[in-house]
Amino acid sequence: MTNSQQSPAPETAAPPAGTARYDSYVVIHKALRALAADTLVRLGRMDTDDDADTHAVIEQVRRAIALGESHLLKEETFVHPAMEARAPGSTRRAATDHASHTEAFARIRAACDDVAGSRGAVRAAAAKGLYRRYALLMAEDLAHMDTEETANNAVLWARHTDAEIVALVERLVASIPPETLTQYLPWMVAANAPRDRVKLLEGLKQGMPNAAFFRVVSAVLPELLIVDRGKLVAALGWEFAPLTAA
Repeated sequence: MTNSQQSPAPETAAPPAGTARYDSYVVIHKALRALAADTLVRLGRMDTDDDADTHAVIEQVRRAIALGESHLLKEETFVHPAMEARAPGSTRRAATDHASHTEAFARIRAACDDVAGSRGAVRAAAAKGLYRRYALLMAEDLAHMDTEETANNAVLWARHTDAEIVALVERLVASIPPETLTQYLPWMVAANAPRDRVKLLEGLKQGMPNAAFFRVVSAVLPELLIVDRGKLVAALGWEFAPLTAA
């Protein structure tokens, strides 16, 4: 990752002590970190002599890369223009990082093809290379997300009200295709604290029929520990109680 270009200095301070600003990054970034960590672990223990296991792990890598690309695109389409409109030059570092990520995505996709199309010792060697490439991308992305949560948030908080940031996020989420949102959602629910899970799901509930919301909750509950399922069901309503044993 290139760190030579920094965001403008005036917007680098955190909110004053005792204040709580709306953080548009926290829920999705926890999901992306969890997905990356799980994918890296699965790559490390992948059995390259087992075609089914290899192909399942490679498909997760490809999905993780696709979701990463979608996330970058949405930031560049919605968040960065809002920052630039009120703080010109404030997204230079983020843009540089995104370009580096995009190059890494292409290399990882090619490495996935190498693993999928080989066998034996050649596949094992290709898998090792893929694991290392993914680990480097993860390290780069962890640092990048931290910058967004500090420097980018500082710009947003200094130049926008919480209501404006919420409206921005709502437009961003509304633009995500349902099939992509469905892939994000289990990671967003599983990776976040109970209070944030409830806020996330209650927000979704407002925009969908009860039957559709029930299907969403049915899909995400199995991703949680049993104790966390109980907390979520208690918060959402006990009509979901039969799902806690799923």
